[in-house]
Amino acid sequence: MKTYSHIIRKGVILITAGLLLGGYAPRQATGADLQPRRTTVARSVLAQPARLVVWRFASLGNFVWVDLNIDGVPVANIGYGATYEAFLTPGRHVLSVLPTPNPKWLTPWQMILDVRAGQTYAFTAIGYSGSLILLPPGLPEIPRGR
Repeated sequence: MKTYSHIIRKGVILITAGLLLGGYAPRQATGADLQPRRTTVARSVLAQPARLVVWRFASLGNFVWVDLNIDGVPVANIGYGATYEAFLTPGRHVLSVLPTPNPKWLTPWQMILDVRAGQTYAFTAIGYSGSLILLPPGLPEIPRGR
């Protein structure tokens, strides 16, 4: 039985040499290099995305999925025990949710979200009055009929 460890070893050496010779090795920064790098770091901090987290409330049932749309584009079907996490660009976005497979109303519930860079936006998808809504944390509990 033949082993291919020498081929793997040679491949790793060739890839490492290629990366070093290809200009990916770390360089020493000179005084002229520091100014442009500082401005790009400042620009990248301003352009940071925001984090969006949507939890699905367990009492929706096993067979109800939460269809999440961002700006009219379907992004997720959140099932039982699942969570959706993504990054959003700063600016105004429209979040909409619709329970599936059999929604009571065919119009999805919508909310406008003004996103700021570097923030985290967390919501819980819950059922309310036969509809599905996104509830931000920290709000008082919505009374539910039993």
